[in-house]
Amino acid sequence: MTGVPRRPSAPPARLLGLVAVLLAVAAAVLWGSSRLSWVSQVVEGVPGTRTSSADGATAEPILVPWALLCLAAIGGLVATAGWGRRVVGTLVAVAGLWAVLRSASGLLAPSAAALPDGMRPGDRPLPPEVVVGGPLLGLVGGLVMLAAGLLTVRWAAVLPRLGAKYDAPGAGTRDARPRPTDPDKALWEALDDGRDPTRDPTREPDPDPPDGPRAGPSDGVGSAGGGAG
Repeated sequence: MTGVPRRPSAPPARLLGLVAVLLAVAAAVLWGSSRLSWVSQVVEGVPGTRTSSADGATAEPILVPWALLCLAAIGGLVATAGWGRRVVGTLVAVAGLWAVLRSASGLLAPSAAALPDGMRPGDRPLPPEVVVGGPLLGLVGGLVMLAAGLLTVRWAAVLPRLGAKYDAPGAGTRDARPRPTDPDKALWEALDDGRDPTRDPTREPDPDPPDGPRAGPSDGVGSAGGGAG
């Protein structure tokens, strides 16, 4: 078996766009999760019962950096190729898995450590409760981020790179594209490629003429002199 990956069913350009959209969606979802409440707690006190809560940015301060990482990864995918893209995809996948684990932990075992400390004498805090919307949104964002990273690692070798057709101007593309039937269009394409438009590209270049004198007499003087001798 060879190490060449099987081509995806979707065109490479469309697949690259899909990964970029997934990263943008993950960034928006993670940022939205950081703005929502993750945990709340009811405190029974002398004046009365009050409730305190903590948002995602306080419960999980890494949410906003994860969102920024998704946006930076979009630029990294466009600017890199090959192993560079695999590195970017690996970082995104690891961060996405981390987001999934932390969000699942926030759903299953909410912690009161992020809650504001405003206890007074005689207060009796109740166990903290999870606010499902925040951690659940973070879980979705982590899954989308993980999917984008795995897609990048899997198809890094076939994803197109921005400006790849300008890496070697005229090399490879000149022979691959069909020759136009319109003479005027063929003239302009030849000028764009830096070729002589009056020359037939199918002919081999003529060898340079020898630098020495041409063989044989150039006029009748030499032959006349030889006959006189």
